[in-house]
Amino acid sequence: MNVVKEGFQLLKDTNNFLDFPPADLKSILVEKGPAQVYAVLKLQERRIDHFSKSTIYELISNPRSVNKIHVVVYPEYILPVSFNRPTRGIVLNLSAFGTDDISRVDPRNIYACLVYGYTFHSLASKVDASPIAPSIINYMLSVFVKMFGKKFGLLGIYAREINKLKFLISCYVLTSFFGIPKQKAYLVSSSLSFFDYKPVIDELDKFDFSKIEDFILSLSSLKAMPGITKWAFTAAFVKHFSTNFVPSLEDVSRFVSSLVTASLKGSGIIPTFIPSYNEDEFTKIVRFSQQTIFKGV
Repeated sequence: MNVVKEGFQLLKDTNNFLDFPPADLKSILVEKGPAQVYAVLKLQERRIDHFSKSTIYELISNPRSVNKIHVVVYPEYILPVSFNRPTRGIVLNLSAFGTDDISRVDPRNIYACLVYGYTFHSLASKVDASPIAPSIINYMLSVFVKMFGKKFGLLGIYAREINKLKFLISCYVLTSFFGIPKQKAYLVSSSLSFFDYKPVIDELDKFDFSKIEDFILSLSSLKAMPGITKWAFTAAFVKHFSTNFVPSLEDVSRFVSSLVTASLKGSGIIPTFIPSYNEDEFTKIVRFSQQTIFKGV
């Protein structure tokens, strides 16, 4: 089952969820926020062509569900989307766009936030993403090779290190995203990557693969990406994908939500070039979400 993270190691002091009781939530809510969302998106309805459309428009049109959309101004939180646990509401944070006025946010980004938020909530609460674990691992491997391959020789004479890299990525995803015990993760990862881990078992056992900091240390220590640091790793992902994507490296719900959001045309929440890193695995992940979260749409 999915492991839901409380906070992020790469984005210091950033929580995955918000925990505002209803009385406290009022202090950051935008007055008539759900009605404003409805008004903005109703004008865009004919322009939207995406499998999430029926679900999202039902969400904003139904009086019983629309109040679960919390439009807030919360400068202390850097991300545009979260989920408020006490009210079980999807949070759209205008402060992440540098404004307190929803009319100043591109309607495509408002829609993208709702798609992200709806997907995130579904994965964090009820939808098990473990069937797509191999696709997540393969997609991540493609990203790592394309981002870091030239610097660490993964595309040249050291291409044999790719199997080791895939093994370490797999250990991290299986342990951190899905809570699989370390020894079982080793066996499954070895099968997926064709990497014999037994000669380095003592080194591997030094790392807690449920933590991304340890995963990054393992990349350097086992010389899949020698010398990589947490700072350099984070900076590279912020530069390539923006801050909004970074939480997806630590939380499976955020990861899948990011890829689903990237399937939207014209959104600025998550870069829309993301499919190009591995179109086959991207498609499998998005299709899984369509069939399990937006099923029947």
